[in-house]
Amino acid sequence: MRGAIFDVDGTLLDSMPIWMDAGARYLKALGLVPEEGLGDKLFSMTMTEGADYLNHAYGLQKEPSRIITEINAIVEEFYFGEAPLKPGAMELLGQMRAAGMKLSVATSTDHHLIEGAFRRLGILEYFSGIFTCSQVGAGKDKPLIYEMAAQAMGTAPAETCVLEDALHALVTAKKAGFFTIGIYDEASAAKQEELQKEADLYGKSLSDILEKLKEEQKL
Repeated sequence: MRGAIFDVDGTLLDSMPIWMDAGARYLKALGLVPEEGLGDKLFSMTMTEGADYLNHAYGLQKEPSRIITEINAIVEEFYFGEAPLKPGAMELLGQMRAAGMKLSVATSTDHHLIEGAFRRLGILEYFSGIFTCSQVGAGKDKPLIYEMAAQAMGTAPAETCVLEDALHALVTAKKAGFFTIGIYDEASAAKQEELQKEADLYGKSLSDILEKLKEEQKL
């Protein structure tokens, strides 16, 4: 492999819980008690729908745009101050870089959140580019984000691995000719059997993936 494209949330960072917990954190900061299962309910909504729901369900009497701004601030605080690397990430990144591989990011999360987290964790310099779905104008149901990342690295899909914890994203990359690596994350546990079946290589952890890449002489 000459290049690697990393998803971030659930792959490099153990950050999926904030997307389920942001609404509850917000309500607790206001002195309110969130209902059980609030995260699951809000996760299926757009930000505006979620803000409207919180307004009506908890009597917030705020403009939806203000609620969105305040919740985004909680998410930003998490990335800038809390979001941890998944176990084995530093070793995998270090050995990939030592092997001369080029590294980049393909993520659905806003660029400034990823950059802030990576800078705090000391891994920003490992990556030649951070590509986001909003910046490229397409989600991970289309291969554009992976193709743009590979093009920027100067690597062909067949010599570039894509690491993903989400089934739909991994399938997109695989259909586009990339070598796909599936990684377990609790947030996508229900899809793990299918992810393992679709992936060219699968691991329960990044340390597991590192060992398998060495065994297959791909690193």
